Amino acid sequence: MTLFHFELCRNGRRVGPRETRDCPDCGMAFRAAREMIRTLREADTLPNGARDHTLRVSYIDHSTLFDLPFDLRI
Repeated sequence: MTLFHFELCRNGRRVGPRETRDCPDCGMAFRAAREMIRTLREADTLPNGARDHTLRVSYIDHSTLFDLPFDLRI
């Protein structure tokens, strides 16, 4: 298993706490990120809705794997 960091970002800057999860691979980290975005969108607690928000996923050494936009709708 690999540790990944998940961070809520707005305009490229972290705006929430960092969550660390253990995922078997990058694909599962992507699925976890999609589920986290879905949960946050349903809670409707983001300022300005989903616009300008991303979920940044990085490896434990903080190198970025991807930034997933909230408005991608996948």
